[in-house]
Amino acid sequence: MKEIISWTLFILPWLSLFFIGGSNLRRFMPVALFVTVINTLIYQAAYHFNWWKESGLFEWDKVASVHWVYSAYLVATIWIFRFTYGKFWIYLVVNLILDGLYSFLWYPVQHKLGMASGEMSDFNSFLIMIAVALAIYLFQMWQEKVFENER
Repeated sequence: MKEIISWTLFILPWLSLFFIGGSNLRRFMPVALFVTVINTLIYQAAYHFNWWKESGLFEWDKVASVHWVYSAYLVATIWIFRFTYGKFWIYLVVNLILDGLYSFLWYPVQHKLGMASGEMSDFNSFLIMIAVALAIYLFQMWQEKVFENER
């Protein structure tokens, strides 16, 4: 069951990008790659300090789970920005809801299924996710100014 969930979380997000359109993909891929770097660093710290550990798809992805960091989270960032960028308060509410669902509902399910473990509280994990959401919004604002100046 764990493998099916992990593979689904890895493949379906990427398939969804066929429906987003090339211009949106080009516009929001930099912020998605930026959040991937941030998440990779956070996952490395989490692994080192035992904040959390998640089961991976492969033998080598024990630190940063490929299905989350390099698929679901990356692609979700593109979709969220596609529908909310330029409307900060909507962006913030969407992130509060989605990050809350992840932290307080899905993550405990992952624990019960044996897909995750660790010592960090759900609330602290939620705060990290919101901080990342704010940081990447600022990054996208900067990116938009860079692209605007190049035109």
